[in-house]
This record gives sequence, structure tokens and C-alpha cells, in this order.
Amino acid sequence: MSDRSQSAPDKAAAKSPAKGHKMPGSVADGGMADAERDILAELDKALGEHVALLLRWNRILVLPDSPLPSDVDGNDHDHDATHHHDCDFGAWYAINRHNRLIDQPAMHALATTHQQLHESAKRLIEGRELDGEVDPAEFDMMALRAESFFSQLRRLERAFRTARSDVDPLTGTYNRQTMLGDLNAERERAIRTEVPTAVALVDLDHFKAVNDTHGHQAGDLVLQSIAGILQSHVRPFDKVYRYGGEEFLICLPNADMTQCARVLERLRRVVEASPVPITETTTLPVTASIGAAPMTKGRSVEQIIEKADQALYAAKQGGRNRVRVWRNPDDKKPAEKHKK
Repeated sequence: MSDRSQSAPDKAAAKSPAKGHKMPGSVADGGMADAERDILAELDKALGEHVALLLRWNRILVLPDSPLPSDVDGNDHDHDATHHHDCDFGAWYAINRHNRLIDQPAMHALATTHQQLHESAKRLIEGRELDGEVDPAEFDMMALRAESFFSQLRRLERAFRTARSDVDPLTGTYNRQTMLGDLNAERERAIRTEVPTAVALVDLDHFKAVNDTHGHQAGDLVLQSIAGILQSHVRPFDKVYRYGGEEFLICLPNADMTQCARVLERLRRVVEASPVPITETTTLPVTASIGAAPMTKGRSVEQIIEKADQALYAAKQGGRNRVRVWRNPDDKKPAEKHKK
């Protein structure tokens, strides 16, 4: 990519940091819970950073000849207009804006407001340095954009804090409490729109042996690794939940049973091909059995999960490490519930 085609955020990220200044890093890729924690920390940091910047900008406008205090990071910058508009949040956004948690309208809107705020401050300061005047209309615009930036930032903070309360702390998948509300909403949507939707249960094969042989810490590493695989390889609009123990539930909107089986078979193969390192010298092969069932008007969410559970039992009975989907008519006697 040529320099001329590089976007403004890319150029901001490419700038050399001030001496002694640590550049912002990437959002954690170890799991959703870690990523949400990093985003919350950055939003909180951006709040303090821009409160300090507003104070500096106002001091420059009101007392242009007075010395400035040190930056919020403890570094003294030159007083030219460019340095007054650099900040960590802009660089952080440039680095992370394609992350799936950040690549969303609300975060992009915050970044746009942030850029407009800095542009207003730059015009004010440059005008003050040029003719000694402060444009009242531009000053009011900067104040409005600052208010909007802080308001948007607070809303995003609340959204991410709510999301963290819906997340299983070990695996970073959504928890069971969140699952029930989501599945009921998806069932109602599927009935209303007549768009097929499926539910799948993923159970790790012989997981008890992992805990018994290698300990619960190794078991936790396996669960975290498989959760990451599931979240990375489902479709963007699918959701993964920690159902309990070594079992995960996946909701697959807009998927008939043929599409569902295709997605789940791909997941099964990725899990099989991804042994989990539990020490520097030891990796554990992991496989999963998967059962799925369609959402239908005649069944409650609990009954749909039960059908998926019966399909999972068939996968276990068939030799494990395979996918089975529920295809039995409703009037047939269901299979005996499997033992985990």
C-alpha cells in the first residue's frame, strides 16, 4: 500500500512515539473475556487522557505564553500545534479497528467524534497562534464534540461491562444465563420470519480422563483452547455458550440442518487437528462429539436442547468424534439420554 493510500488512522499508528512514550498495543487475542477487559481499560484510559487534553488545550487558548505542565504520561512535549493533538486513543484505534469487537458502528462513531474533536482543537490553537484570536463558534463546537465524545465513550463502557457480566470467566464464551434469553429470542425470530435456525451441543470426548490424568489446570487449558477454536471458526452471527462442564452450546441462525451439519463438521475437524499444549513439552489431542437439532414452532427451547442432546448421544454411541443431527419424527421414541 502506498503512503498516499494510507488512511489517517494508519498514519497515526505509523508515527514514531515521543521519547519515552509507550505505543498502545493490540487487543488480547487469548479470548473474548481478555479482549473485553483490554477494551474497557483503553476506554477508561481515553477518558482520563482527554480530560487532561481539554485542560491543556484551554490553557493554550487562554494563557498561550504560560508554561504547560507535563503530559499525562509524564513526558514534556514541544508546544507546537501537532503535538497538542497526538493521543494514545487514536493510535490504539488505528491498530485495533479491525478487531471483531471494535469493528462495530458504535466504536467507529466514537472514533469519528474523536477525530472531529481533535480537528476543532487544532483549528482553535492554530488560529490563536496566527492572529491571537479565539473563534467563539469553533470553541463552542469543540465543547460540543468533547461532550459527545465523553457521552459515547461512557455508553460503550456500559455496553462492554454488561457484556462481561454475560461471559463465562474461564472460557470467554457467553454463559448459560445469557443463553436462555438469547435462545428464546432466536426461536421467536425463527418462527416469525420462517428462517431456519439450529442449536448444537458440543461435548469434549473423554474429558474426565484429562482432569484425572493431567489435573484440573490442564483441563482448564483444554476448555479455554477449544472455546477459542469454536468462537473463531463459527460464522460471524453464530453464538457460543458454556453449557456446563466440558459442554458448549452453539446457536446457528439462518441455517437449515444441511448448512448446520456443514458448519459443525468443519468445527469438528479443526478441533481434531488442534492438539492443546498443556506444558512446554506436552500436547493433548482433543476431539469433540456434536449433536444438533432445528428450532421449531412446536418445541420449547428446553425441548429443542433435549433433541440436540439426543443427537449428541447418537454421536457418542456411534464412536465419538463425529456430528449427528436430529432427524427423527416427533412421534418416535427419543433415544436414551447419554452419559457424559
